[in-house]
Amino acid sequence: MIFDAETREILAMVRDFVDKEMIPKVGEIEKNDNEGLDELLDKAVGMGLNALCVPAEFGGPGLTNVQTFAIAEEVARGDIGVGTTLIGNCLASYPVLLSGTKEQQAYWFKTMLEKKWAAFCLTEPDAGSDAGGVRTTAVEDGDDYILNGTKCFISNGPIAGIYTVLASTRPKAGVLGLTAFMVERDRPGVSIGKEEDKMGMRLSVTSEVIFDNVRVPKSHMLGKKNRGFKIILETLDHSRAGVGAFGVGIAQRACEIATVYAKQRKQFGAPVANLQAVEQMLADMEIRTQTGRQMYLHAAELMDAELPFTLEASIAKTAGTDAGMANVVDGLQVMGGYGYMKDYPMEKIFRDAKILQIYEGTNQVQRGVIAGQMKKKYVDGGAKPAPAAPKPKAKKENPKTAAPAPAAKKWTGEGLNLLVCVKQVPDTNQIKIDPIKHTLIREGVPAIVNTFDTYALETALRLKDQTGGKVTVLTMGLPAAEAALRECLAAGADEAYLITDRAFGGSDTLATSKIISTAIKALEEKNGRAFDCILCGKQAIDGDTGQVGPELSQHLDRALLSYAVEAELSEDGKGVKCKRESDEGYDFYTAKLPCVITMNKTPYELRYPSFQTQRAAKSAEIHVLTSAEVQVAPEERGLAGSPTKVQKTYTPVREKNGQKIAGLTGSEAAKKLAELMSAAKLL
Repeated sequence: MIFDAETREILAMVRDFVDKEMIPKVGEIEKNDNEGLDELLDKAVGMGLNALCVPAEFGGPGLTNVQTFAIAEEVARGDIGVGTTLIGNCLASYPVLLSGTKEQQAYWFKTMLEKKWAAFCLTEPDAGSDAGGVRTTAVEDGDDYILNGTKCFISNGPIAGIYTVLASTRPKAGVLGLTAFMVERDRPGVSIGKEEDKMGMRLSVTSEVIFDNVRVPKSHMLGKKNRGFKIILETLDHSRAGVGAFGVGIAQRACEIATVYAKQRKQFGAPVANLQAVEQMLADMEIRTQTGRQMYLHAAELMDAELPFTLEASIAKTAGTDAGMANVVDGLQVMGGYGYMKDYPMEKIFRDAKILQIYEGTNQVQRGVIAGQMKKKYVDGGAKPAPAAPKPKAKKENPKTAAPAPAAKKWTGEGLNLLVCVKQVPDTNQIKIDPIKHTLIREGVPAIVNTFDTYALETALRLKDQTGGKVTVLTMGLPAAEAALRECLAAGADEAYLITDRAFGGSDTLATSKIISTAIKALEEKNGRAFDCILCGKQAIDGDTGQVGPELSQHLDRALLSYAVEAELSEDGKGVKCKRESDEGYDFYTAKLPCVITMNKTPYELRYPSFQTQRAAKSAEIHVLTSAEVQVAPEERGLAGSPTKVQKTYTPVREKNGQKIAGLTGSEAAKKLAELMSAAKLL
């Protein structure tokens, strides 16, 4: 299958997250009793990886099944424990998508997105592959049902905010007496039982969920009474292809680890990758991986086309998870004793892989389903005749993709009005050296946002998360700078402005600051509201202090907080409190709004784009400002008007005319220094 452009972009974004945030960290997180897992999951939630199946109309990305399962493969390649936590929301949501009313779907997804996690409660001590063994009961009582029972092996059980629960409303009827319900975690009587200590998949929490006289309104019943088994079968048909994608993700990771190791490990004077026996195993691993991938993608295509897919889903689950298990076995064999050691990742994914052949229907059960479908498909020694072509009918709207992708959220005028000034710099990973001139070759090198400015952007986004409002990004440069602005929009900025005009070409930092401050005044006048806070990073070429922030502060006559590490709104909502680096550690300062903040660094990296913001950023308008809108006198712009005139450089002679403040406590010395500097009009 060949992915379309949008799917390729989505997968590249997820792959980048997996390569940078998951693969380097999950081993240590597991060794340290999952310390750091919450931080990793929070980043994944910020991207929307816990909301893959949420339709656009309910605040989700509105992905197709092909996109969802391809993302599942990528995440599982990083870790299936994390993958199970994230994609477990889809398993829990399928009963609601398949049988819930619009009102139920709206309530479910609102609750799930607020609480982050959901769980699917089917398995019990006496009911696994045999759903007819369910002993949890739901007894009708007026306008409610009262649930009693214990579910076990529930992924996300301890962290879920809402559950889909299968209970018996007609106990003696077996599968014909099962009914599905939505149950919130905070309902009286819901509790968490034993948390399981698993061999693998340890970055996913698994537990019992206990229902003790839990009262649930009838409006939380999904579909019809006693028809829950059909809902569960359809749910598992959907989810099984996703488990197959998990298996392919592990199979792919095993291929990568084993092949790289085999090329580096030498025996008998040559890499073991050149040994025929190893080549055979590596080739089989790749064959299994690619075969499994096509199986789950084919099942997903059928789902998106609204064609029958029960057979294909079971094949995808079986082929993908068998591929994962076989590949880690062969991969460990390729690595020999090293593969068996906890210092190497193959040992971990070996333990992780096995569960995939067990949960959501063992592979033995899947083979039974496949055989059953075959007996329906093949009759009288040949294929069952194809049915006559149905009459054309109106295409049924897919509830997941029907609504358009939401644009960036419109600002209502409430909350903070934030501006981030960003500078684009060449991507140093793509710059080359001219072998003759020994100079940098920058032609064709894409622009990226200066690292310190990404700190400023993330700080602004966190302020917006805290208070609401709008984040605007502004830069000055060539038209190619649009790419860097779209990077900011994808991270969550609401709008972007580009100052671009030949008249501004060659401006140094001081002239640039004048141009930017003039543009800021123009935007404030146009919008009828001042920016509450203007943020930028220190400029790498300007030394530690930077020049843009102080210059903006001077031109706009606003308080400046520099060297900031973190910023948050003050308690009274009228200022910004900053954590600021000092020689002795950290200080805290508060400036009244409006103000300018220069970020030195932060403990937070710029967040990963979500599917919605990434999609919106591609089509967002970049507002262009020229010298017509930003009117700066010729003598204050460009090369000719640059205020910086370097006549001669030299190291000044040190003069011993300072005054030493000694014999005082730290606070007294600071007070004395302030008095002296004030007298000298330095403060």
